[in-house]
Amino acid sequence: MKMLRFVLTSLALALCFVTPAGAAPKKATLGVFLATTLSDGQERFQYAEALAAKLTEAMDRPVAAKSFGRYEDFSRAIADGLVDFAVVEGWAAVQLGARATPLAWASRPGESQQRWAIVSTHKGVVKDLAGKRLALVKGAGPADPKFVTHAVLGGDLDAQRHFKLAPVPNVESALKMLEAKGAEAALVPMSHVPKDKDLRILFRSARLPGAVLVDLRNHKAALDAALGSVGAVAPFEPFARVQGKDFEDFRRLVTQGPPRRQPVFADAPDLRVDAEVLVRAEELGPSLPSFAGDLAVAAEQPDD
Repeated sequence: MKMLRFVLTSLALALCFVTPAGAAPKKATLGVFLATTLSDGQERFQYAEALAAKLTEAMDRPVAAKSFGRYEDFSRAIADGLVDFAVVEGWAAVQLGARATPLAWASRPGESQQRWAIVSTHKGVVKDLAGKRLALVKGAGPADPKFVTHAVLGGDLDAQRHFKLAPVPNVESALKMLEAKGAEAALVPMSHVPKDKDLRILFRSARLPGAVLVDLRNHKAALDAALGSVGAVAPFEPFARVQGKDFEDFRRLVTQGPPRRQPVFADAPDLRVDAEVLVRAEELGPSLPSFAGDLAVAAEQPDD
């Protein structure tokens, strides 16, 4: 009897450590946080589902999709280990720091990079908005002003000092807040600026990276192998791999700011010496001051 118990226990332990050859691979989770690149919640959900289906086929393993509307929920899911890889905003990937490894860019047709705009119902320029409320999509709190100051405004203006920043969940909320007079201005990508005659674009940024595919739990090799067959997933074109230090340059821009501008010097005109005005030294005669006035004898003579 004891021998039978021993055999059964050993068999049970062995089954715990042996994985059947035909066992299905573990399901992976794709996260999508595109609160600024895609302004519509339904569009974000549909993109997540379509991309997950493409990755399931390309990676030969089930991939579930999870779309996030708020950065806090997305960041919490990563901290809890619930997301394996994700397509996120470029600025959000910077705020994730070492937790995210950027692999490829996701670009909309004809928009390899996006520009940001400060829009308002007020006339004037950005400097006129001093002390006014600026609605912007919320990220990792303290990191948001750095993105606005360094990347969007190019270091020319301190966003935290100039504006009263009003964080909102997504672009939809920023525009609605502006419409409801809850803010005097809003920061949104140029592609989402509505065609409203009462809405004015006060500022356009330089082109900045948009969405990016990041690895969160050591799936880099599998994703690299799958990207070639994923193809385009509406509304994005096929993924373009991150080259060299492109993302690190963007990370440095957001966290540290642009490099200091070098002072501009006007080019000095070339000096051309006319050879005809040159005189040989041996041809010069002595030129002495006249001492005649000093040698003149005064009319008055001393008494002694």
